[in-house]
Amino acid sequence: MPLDYAAIGCRLQARRKELGITQEDAAERVGITVVYLSKIENGRVHPTLDLLDRLCCVLEYDLARAFTGVQTTSPDYGQEQVLRLFNACAPRVKPVVLHLLEQLATLT
Repeated sequence: MPLDYAAIGCRLQARRKELGITQEDAAERVGITVVYLSKIENGRVHPTLDLLDRLCCVLEYDLARAFTGVQTTSPDYGQEQVLRLFNACAPRVKPVVLHLLEQLATLT
């Protein structure tokens, strides 16, 4: 699946604005030009992973969240997806799924 650079840029721009950081300030902290930051935010360039990581550090933003839009470090990460998948299971399969989850929960 190709990366959606427009969505990544949109998330980063929203976070920058949420923090009240100007493009000029963010670009300076990351070590890029304002023009390049604007292109990142508008999905017109494909920045390296290293650059995206540096930008996320400046914005105090989870890199995985920039890619997926999902906060992966939250305590309920995946909870909605697990519940949705469980509810989609046939009634006869649900006890097996619960047993598997119980076994997985014991792993450390």
